[in-house]
Amino acid sequence: MAWALRPYHRPVSLRSFFFAFRGGSLPELVRALPARQLIYLWMAIFSTFSMIGFAGDIIGRGRQPAALLALNVVFSGLIAVGYARVSMPMRRWGFTAMIAIHLTFGLLSHRPFAMLPATPPRRLTVDMIGIMVTVFVGYAFFFRFIDVTGARLLRARAEIAIARDIHRVLVPAIDARVGAFEFFGWSHASGDVGGDLVDLVEQDGSWFGYVADVSGHGVGPGVVMGMFKSAFRMRARAGGAIASLLDDVHGVLMPLKQPQMFVTVACLRGGPGNEVECAVAGHLPILRVRNGCAEEVTSPQIAVGMFDGTTFSSSQADCRPGDLFALLTDGLIEVFDGEQELGLDWAKGVLAASGNQPLSAIADRLLAGARAHGTQIDDQTVLLIRRNS
Repeated sequence: MAWALRPYHRPVSLRSFFFAFRGGSLPELVRALPARQLIYLWMAIFSTFSMIGFAGDIIGRGRQPAALLALNVVFSGLIAVGYARVSMPMRRWGFTAMIAIHLTFGLLSHRPFAMLPATPPRRLTVDMIGIMVTVFVGYAFFFRFIDVTGARLLRARAEIAIARDIHRVLVPAIDARVGAFEFFGWSHASGDVGGDLVDLVEQDGSWFGYVADVSGHGVGPGVVMGMFKSAFRMRARAGGAIASLLDDVHGVLMPLKQPQMFVTVACLRGGPGNEVECAVAGHLPILRVRNGCAEEVTSPQIAVGMFDGTTFSSSQADCRPGDLFALLTDGLIEVFDGEQELGLDWAKGVLAASGNQPLSAIADRLLAGARAHGTQIDDQTVLLIRRNS
């Protein structure tokens, strides 16, 4: 999955630039940008603040020598750049050093010019022209910085928006019935693009439901998630045991991802019979709720795409009318209130107390409990499967 935009050359307005940075910070931008793009920012700061040297000469009625005036103009610009540089991000030692340099220059450059006669008006005219020129040049450099940097930021935001739309297409909410089974599920990403996946594959009266979680956050895991879904759905339609399906998907995924990335998955396959086939790979166990008791029905295995040569296994589980199966990702239970994690036992308790409530209501209770316990820090995904008869 890939996406791209044509180069964006339209000038960026101050309003667009402001809204693009809302939720971010200039220090973060400075750390992310290459040095050549920051030249416009440093030149804008230098030129804008160098006018202080001319303003100081006006206050002194033009009594300081021309060489010292030029030095003060240059120093005023440089010290402003220095303060900005050590403030993005803030470096205490750097800020202290800049103050020391500033005070030292002020003491060394101070001279008793008050007793000297004031210069002719043309000197003050030079000062006024100098102020206007430096401010204008600084203003122009600021707009150049906004144009170049803002355009790059808006391109990135537009690409993220496209990735988010693609993610929504790849991970739609599930609300379906297949034979005696009903299904409900969703995935709420923690950012613009998530790495979780919930899916249901139907074929000839049988079904295959699964949730998956790609390691990491952002666009990279979202791309891997798209590849995983494509490979998984195609292989699922070919039939066969879940173990062989996971083996094949693992072999396809290994050369297509970064070495540190992997996918955890929990899957369940069923049909008209009284048994379902299930397997997990590096994932939370599948939970079965029966007669008000929630129990784990799968054994742990290593994640898909983690190590070469990995093989997988699956098992059978009894499935009776009224049974509820829950497939969750860790984003729902690894939520902290500052001291304690929510935990899998909490999810078991919610499911055990669900009774005959609609699947959508049970899913809402899980989400509301997680959100009430703490801030969402990971994608939150659930798939609920109930046999009605």
